[in-house]
Amino acid sequence: MTKQIQPSRRSVLLKAGAVLAATGPFFHVRPARADKGEIVIASWGGSRTTAMREVMFQPFERASGVRVRDDGPPEAAKVKAMVEGGSVTWDILDTDIPAILTMANNNLLEKIDYGRIERTRLEKIPQVLQHPYGIGHLIYSFNILYNSKTYSSSQHPRSWADVWDGQKVKGARSFPFRGGISPQLEFALIADGVPVDKLYPLDTERAWKAMDRLRPLVTKWYANHAEAIQLLTSGEIDICCTIGPRGLVAKKEGAPIDVVFDGGKLAPDNWAIVKGTKSVEAIYQFLNFALDGKVQAELAKRIPYGPSSQEAFSYLSETEAKDLNTSPANLAKQFWNDTAWWGALTADGKTNQELQTERYARWMVRRG
Repeated sequence: MTKQIQPSRRSVLLKAGAVLAATGPFFHVRPARADKGEIVIASWGGSRTTAMREVMFQPFERASGVRVRDDGPPEAAKVKAMVEGGSVTWDILDTDIPAILTMANNNLLEKIDYGRIERTRLEKIPQVLQHPYGIGHLIYSFNILYNSKTYSSSQHPRSWADVWDGQKVKGARSFPFRGGISPQLEFALIADGVPVDKLYPLDTERAWKAMDRLRPLVTKWYANHAEAIQLLTSGEIDICCTIGPRGLVAKKEGAPIDVVFDGGKLAPDNWAIVKGTKSVEAIYQFLNFALDGKVQAELAKRIPYGPSSQEAFSYLSETEAKDLNTSPANLAKQFWNDTAWWGALTADGKTNQELQTERYARWMVRRG
């Protein structure tokens, strides 16, 4: 069980702000002189969490005196067991909107008190990322990825219409499927000619007819994004619908992969607060620190996911920004996933996400 934090949020933020202004957020920060408690952040591990430790967790510890531990993965089943068992050991989750919708519907999260987020930070974060139960901080995107050995710079697919057109752009395709994953109906509609600004509410019947046309072109349905990148790198597939930032990581490591931002679907990973936490004061101290544009810029230099704060681009060079999906240039080419539509309840009491995911499973086993 985490401890209640005593000092005022204002005093700690002023101390952290002075450090940021004087030295930047990551160097020469004096260790706090007193133990100010602890928060536990559940994230997904790997290079992502390693980068967060370097640019968020450890600098915040030094500036505030609040210890930060990381754990995870932030699975909804574990949160449910903690909350219902009355033994909450996680304070903050780093997770996506589908998980947040599920946990919020099961009363496992605290609402975000946006009045406790510094106004100057909040103003730099798009309203679409300010969900009642989660605030977006790290942006991923579903994009068109292609094998750069297969296609020249003039021949590669440039739109979802190209991906759906097996005569114009030949090559093996891969799309995601596993139990519980939502279908990419937005891309089916864009390929069918629906303008991006007219996507929602989704015309699901039209989308599924377009999915029928895609199906013969898909030679492999991948189960996770790591598999997608491996298939693309090996040349087993030529075109893929997967997470663009993952492709950029692989490209930097030498994989023959390029990313098309046009028509990409943006969605956030979010900070969410576990129901029953005893560390509310420290949580908001951390959120204010982590949402700072300079801090987000440092994270983006380590992992190529888009910062949610547009202020971050004031601290990034043109070269550093060009491959980030939320840079002003790339943001204009993409659209935000409408979580309100996916999370809306239908007449039978299920969300659109639940209904379409179930339909996806039936569609996958259908013959012909």
